[in-house]
Amino acid sequence: MTARIVGAAILVASAVGSGSFAAEPGRVLWVIDGDTYQIAHAGAPQGESVRARHFDTPEKGDRAQCEAERVKAMEATDAARRLLPKGSAVLLSDLGRDRYGRLLASVSLSDGTDVATWFIRNGLAHPYEGGRKASWCWPW
Repeated sequence: MTARIVGAAILVASAVGSGSFAAEPGRVLWVIDGDTYQIAHAGAPQGESVRARHFDTPEKGDRAQCEAERVKAMEATDAARRLLPKGSAVLLSDLGRDRYGRLLASVSLSDGTDVATWFIRNGLAHPYEGGRKASWCWPW
């Protein structure tokens, strides 16, 4: 019986560590771009950069590959600022870290809206699960 309890505890700890079902509330401090936000949460009360999972928005400025991408990036950033105003409550789940140490998380609004789904549905993001990113420049 003790071995079963220890085994279950290890399973739960490894699932949380991998981000498979960990979730915590957060508060938006500001929007960096369409898919990256500064969010305060229990692990970082002063806030940290959170890269939202499951979607990719166009790159801004010099990182954009063409003018169309720069324009779309500003649209995505403006939409993120409207969707996630300063002080708004969010739920962070599927937590992890990328190779740069940045927090990765699925982000949901207080009404349950999944941010990735919203951006993709509104044509401001491509689905993204790692690897090569889709182009925002013609031809697609």
